[in-house]
Amino acid sequence: MRLREGHRISTSSGIVADIKSKLPVVDVVGETVSLKRAGTVHKGLCPFHGEKTPSFIVTPDRETWHCFGCGEHGDIFTFLMRRDGLEFREALAQLAERAGVELSEHTAREDRHKRRLREALEAAIAWYREVFLQSRQSERARAYMGERGLSEATLDKFVVGYAPNTWEAMTKRLRGRGFTEAEVIGAGLASPSTRGGVYDRFRGRIIIPIRDASGRAIGLGGRILPDAEGPKYLNSPATPLFDKSRTLYGIDLAKNAIRREKLAVIVEGYTDVMAAHQAGFTNVVASLGTALTQGQVELATRYADAVAIAYDVDLAGEAATQRNLLEELGPDMVNKVRVIRMPAGKDPDELIRSNPDAWRRAVEEAQQKQKVLMDYFIERETTDVGDSVGERMRAAQSVLSRVAGMPASLLQGTTVLALSTRLNLNEQDLRDELGRMQARSPASRRAPIDVQADADVAQPALTPLERQAITLMLLNPTLAAELDSSERLPFGDESAQALGTAWHTAVSADGAPDLERFVAGLDPASADLARGLLASARASGSRPDTSSDREVLRVCLVRLRIVRVNEQLNDLETLIRAAADDDASDDVRELERNVHRLHQMRTQLEEAMNTPALVAGERRS
Repeated sequence: MRLREGHRISTSSGIVADIKSKLPVVDVVGETVSLKRAGTVHKGLCPFHGEKTPSFIVTPDRETWHCFGCGEHGDIFTFLMRRDGLEFREALAQLAERAGVELSEHTAREDRHKRRLREALEAAIAWYREVFLQSRQSERARAYMGERGLSEATLDKFVVGYAPNTWEAMTKRLRGRGFTEAEVIGAGLASPSTRGGVYDRFRGRIIIPIRDASGRAIGLGGRILPDAEGPKYLNSPATPLFDKSRTLYGIDLAKNAIRREKLAVIVEGYTDVMAAHQAGFTNVVASLGTALTQGQVELATRYADAVAIAYDVDLAGEAATQRNLLEELGPDMVNKVRVIRMPAGKDPDELIRSNPDAWRRAVEEAQQKQKVLMDYFIERETTDVGDSVGERMRAAQSVLSRVAGMPASLLQGTTVLALSTRLNLNEQDLRDELGRMQARSPASRRAPIDVQADADVAQPALTPLERQAITLMLLNPTLAAELDSSERLPFGDESAQALGTAWHTAVSADGAPDLERFVAGLDPASADLARGLLASARASGSRPDTSSDREVLRVCLVRLRIVRVNEQLNDLETLIRAAADDDASDDVRELERNVHRLHQMRTQLEEAMNTPALVAGERRS
C-alpha cells in the first residue's frame, strides 16, 4: 500500500501478525460487543444486524470473528473497517498506533505529529467547553443555543463550547501546556501574525468540535453570535487532520443509526444536526456548510445504501451544487443520492422543531420514491424551455454534458429516454449527440502499470488459492463478469475481497474496462495488491486463456468456499460443546441445525468440484 507522498506502508504478513499479537481479537471486538466465554470461543450479539439470540462468535485461536446470522466475518482489521467504515490503510494505521507498531520511519514521524495536533485540539475543546459552561463571557452564547431549542443534554452530547473574544487566550493556554506555536497553528487553532507571533483563529464564537468516524478530534467549527460582525461560520483550515471535502459533521454519533436505517441524511449546518439528534433522528450529518462533495458521499455510503440531501426548497440547493455532483460522481454514486423536498420557507432545523412528523414524512418520501439527483437536474434544465427544436436541443445538451464523461451505464440510457420524452426529441438524435460529446472529451490518460516498479510491493498474506483466483479474475474480465454478484467472494483477506468485488462490479457495468484506469482508481491497499499480482503474473509469462482459465477459476472458488465452510463448522462445534456444558438445550438444537445446513453446503460444494453448473456464486449458462 502506498502513501500519497510516495512513501510505502508495508502490509507484509510480519507487520500484520505483529499488530495482531499485541491486540487480541477478543479485546478489540470486546470494546463494542459484550462477549461471553463459551469454551474456546466467545459469543455475543452481532453489532452489524439486529438480533436477540447471540450468533456472533470470536475465535481467539484463529484471531477471527464470524456472525452466523448475517454472514459477516474477518479479523481485527475487518472489524474496524466494518464498524467505523474505514479503508484498510486507515484501520491498519489506527491499530498500529494502538499496538505501538511502527509501519515505517516516515509514517511513525507523521503519526507522532498528528497525535500532537490531536492532543492540542482535545485540550482546546475541553477549555472551550469549560468557558461555555462557566464563564460570564459565554452568557449570550448559552442563551442563543437555548433560543434554538437545544437542551443542555444535547449541548453536552456535542461538547459545544465558546471561544472568548480575545486574541491570544487559547494560544497562551496551549503554550503553557507545552505545545509549540507550530503545533497550535498545525492543529488549525491559531494563525501566524504579520507582526510576528500568532493569534487565536476562533474568537467570540460558539465552538463545535468536528470528529472523524472513530470519534477522534480533527477540527472545529465556529458559529458567530447574532448581530456580531464576520462570517457566520468559520471552520478549521485544511490541516494534516482535517479535509473539509471528506468530512461529515456528526458522523461519529450517526454512523450506527445510518447503518441501521441504510440511509444517511445530509443537512447543511451544525445546529440542524443537533436538532435532528435531539428529536431522535440520529442518522443525520452535515456537510460543513459546503456544496456536497464526492468524498462526503463516499464517506456516507460506507454505512448507507443511499444518501438524502436536505438543503433548501430549490431542488436541494443551488444549481451549482447539483452540477458539481453530477460532474464528480460516477453513475453508481449519483444514483445513491436522493433529494428531500422541504416545505417552503423551512430549513431542516425549523421543520424538525416545529413539525417532526412532517420531517419524517419528507425523508420517507425521498426514500420511497427514490427521486435521484439526476431526475431533479433533468427537471430543472427542461422546465420552461422554448418550443423551437434548437432551444430544446440546447436544454438536452446541457443535461447530456453531465453524463458524457461517465463510463457507459444505465444512467446514460435512462437520461436519453427521459430527455426524449420531456423535450419531444428523437431518441437516436440524442444518442448521436451524446456520442459526439464523448468523442470530443479527452480520454483519461494515466501512466501504464509499471510491473517492474510494483513487483516488490509487499502483499497481504494471501493463500495460493486466493492469489490464483483473483489473478485469473483480473486477467479475464469475461470470467469475472460471469460471477454472481449476490454471492460474496470467498476470500479471507479483506483487501482481496475489496479488489475482487470492485473488479466484478466494474466488468459487469462496462464489459471490458481499462485495467490501468481501474487500478488507479482503487484505494491504496487494493491498488497495490492488484499491481503486485499483475506484476507476478506478467513476470511468469502468464497469458489469459478464457476457456481453460474458466475451469481453473471455478475450482479455486469452490475450494475456497469449502475452506470457509470448514472454518464455520469448527466454530460451531466449539459453541455446541460450550452450550452443552451450560445445559443450554435450545442453543444446542439451533447450533446443530446450523451444522446440518453447513454439512449440506459442503457436500454440494464437493460435488460441484466435478459439476460446474452447481458452483455457488457462478451463473448457470
